[in-house]
Amino acid sequence: MQEDPSSVFNQPEFKASLAKYEQMMQDGIRVYFEAEELTLIAEYYASIGDPTSSEEAIDYALSIHPENLDVQIFKCHSLFSRKKIQEAQQLLYSLPDQNDYEVKLLYIELALIQNDTGKAKRLFEQCYEDYPHIETSLDIAQLYMDYQMKSEAYPWLLKAYKEDPENPETIELMASFQYASENFDEAVKLFNRILDEFPYNVDAWLNLARCHIRMNQIEQAFEALDFALAIDDTNLIAWELKAHCYLEQGETEEAFKCFDYIESHTKDKGYIWNVLMYVHFDLGNFEQVLEYSKKLLEQYPMPENEFDWAEICYRRALACIYLNLTDECAKAIIMGLAFNNHDYRLYLVKGELHLMYEEMEKAHKNFKYAMQFSPTPKEALVGIAYAFFRTSYFDKALETYQELEQDYPAEAPFFYYFIAFCHFRLNQQEKMFKYLVRGAVYMPELLTNNKKEFPTGEDEAFFKLAFEIIRQIQQGKLDPSPYLDENK
Repeated sequence: MQEDPSSVFNQPEFKASLAKYEQMMQDGIRVYFEAEELTLIAEYYASIGDPTSSEEAIDYALSIHPENLDVQIFKCHSLFSRKKIQEAQQLLYSLPDQNDYEVKLLYIELALIQNDTGKAKRLFEQCYEDYPHIETSLDIAQLYMDYQMKSEAYPWLLKAYKEDPENPETIELMASFQYASENFDEAVKLFNRILDEFPYNVDAWLNLARCHIRMNQIEQAFEALDFALAIDDTNLIAWELKAHCYLEQGETEEAFKCFDYIESHTKDKGYIWNVLMYVHFDLGNFEQVLEYSKKLLEQYPMPENEFDWAEICYRRALACIYLNLTDECAKAIIMGLAFNNHDYRLYLVKGELHLMYEEMEKAHKNFKYAMQFSPTPKEALVGIAYAFFRTSYFDKALETYQELEQDYPAEAPFFYYFIAFCHFRLNQQEKMFKYLVRGAVYMPELLTNNKKEFPTGEDEAFFKLAFEIIRQIQQGKLDPSPYLDENK
């Protein structure tokens, strides 16, 4: 039987080395390790989603074995993953054996990073001529997969698969390919084939769980994650996936227990703070968004490409809008634009802030900037409509939603309830009823999902009527067809 590629981390020798290394880090006393030991420790940390510890381990290896080629190669990979391209390039050019196979792969990866796909293709073909083995085909396919080039990866993957369809690395990469191609049923079959042969392969359990999550099979995902955690109950990726499964089921308390475990055990605090900021934002916990965005911004400058700093400022600014913290919102916008003065979302929030001060001219000026810098007009228009809507400029919001409805008819159902509410506030009852019926027919779930976006209080009458229309249509008591004609 072939060896499970991940089983080395379960070997007593590796566990002893890892315990010795972690004790050294805790005591702050330098201890000698072989280069291979430290490289494997760095690889282990990378595999469990702890890049900070991985980099610390490889840097310690370099301090003891500065000329070791394997250590230097791993360091190059680490720099590439951290997007420190110039530093990685300098190290790559200085490597002592420029003809080493792994070094040649690094040059190909550099070409992919630089978007020189023609050069990468030539180097790949030359590499296979020099090393015509199944492992080379897999390495080529893996690199293409790493850079989201599935169509280029597939011929090399198929070549390896035809050569040895029972090779576990080939099966695993084919499973990853099927997952990336959203062929989840096929990916599940392949990951289960791996687990039939190697039941202690944590990565395969995690990937199986990811498939089930994408297929909305949450119970099966939990099962796979429980197997992964039975093998390694400290695996932070498993804990994070489990948290997201709980969120899918609406069990937020259990989800945050998982996140708490990750936060208390990881050295890469920035990563989990960023995740928590997004989760709290989606849940509408805006005080916590401010808490975690503050923690992240206090870390600056960590590696500049580690996070989208303008995105963090945008989330913070929008949370301030919801909490009516106008001064803090203005500070977040200024900081975000210092990171990226072409981020259209920050101009949307800035425009909304001016609306809160009834500064319509300044708001329009910022909305024009948002339209200028937005990837598509639609994205900016949606943001502008929401800004008018949240600040109760319902006539302006209605104009913008009607523009969206006209220019993007396929997306119009997403806006029907907002349009209906604008008509409600403008006392246009007949038009309101038409859009309430359309919302009930095309996307009734959005009434509940988006309720937090609507003003509350005296507007409960709107929601009572909206839910009653849904009920009457579902029971056949109301014929919606007269309200669905786009010409009326």
